[in-house]
Amino acid sequence: MHRHAKKGLLAAALTIGSLGGISSAQAQVACPISYDALKAAVTQAAAADSTGFNNDFWAVAVNRSGNVCAVAYSGAAIDSQWLGSRQIAAAKAYTANAFSLSVTAGRGPLSTAQLYGFAQPSPSGGNPLFGLEGGNVLQAEKAYNGDYFQFGTAQDPMLGFRIGGTITFGGGLALYSGNFAVGAVGVSGDTACADHSVAWRIRQILNLRGPETDTITLVNGATPATGGHPNCPNSAGTQGQSTNS
Repeated sequence: MHRHAKKGLLAAALTIGSLGGISSAQAQVACPISYDALKAAVTQAAAADSTGFNNDFWAVAVNRSGNVCAVAYSGAAIDSQWLGSRQIAAAKAYTANAFSLSVTAGRGPLSTAQLYGFAQPSPSGGNPLFGLEGGNVLQAEKAYNGDYFQFGTAQDPMLGFRIGGTITFGGGLALYSGNFAVGAVGVSGDTACADHSVAWRIRQILNLRGPETDTITLVNGATPATGGHPNCPNSAGTQGQSTNS
C-alpha cells in the first residue's frame, strides 16, 4: 500500500474526541470523522432531508491539512448516487477547509455556498473573487484513480491525498472542535441547496459545529449585484439557510 494511503487510513481511524490529547501538529492530520461515523451520518442525513430531487449523496471529509480522510455514500450501492459527485464532494470539502479559520474576533467558517455571489462575473467589471475556481486545481489523476469497487469504502483510493479543487456553490462546510477548525465535509449528489442541507445535517449529527455563521442565503433571481446563492428546486426545507426573497 502507498505510504500516503496508509497515512490516510490512520487519520480516518482517529476521531475528534482524541484531539485533546495530541499536539497541534498532530491535529492537522487527524481525521475529524471516522469512516463509520461519516457513513452513518450521511445515510441518516439523506434519509431525513427531502429537499431537491431527493437523490442520494457522496460525502467526503478532509483533515485540517486538506487531505481526504473519509469517503462514504448514502445509497444502497456505489452507483445509487451520481458518480461525478464523488470528486465534487472532495473539492467542496477542500474548499471549505481552505477558506475557513479557527474562531477569533471577526474570523471563522466560510461555506462554499457563501462564495457563490463573490465569484460570479459582473457587468460592472467583476466581483472580488471572480476566477476563484482556478486558484486550486483539482488533482484529477488522484481523484479518478483506483478501483471503482473501493469508492466510498474505508479503502477509497482518494484517502491520504490532497485532491484540491475550488467549488463556489453549496455543499461544503468547515468542521470545528469548539472554536478550533479541524477540517471540513463536502457533500454532492443533488441540487447545490440540497447538498448544503445534507452537509449541515451531517455536521449537526456529528456535533462538529462552529458558530454556524456559514449559512446559505437563498435569493430568488440571485445575481452578482444581489449576492447570495440562487434558489434551487424544492429548497424550502433547506437546513442552514437564511432567505432573502
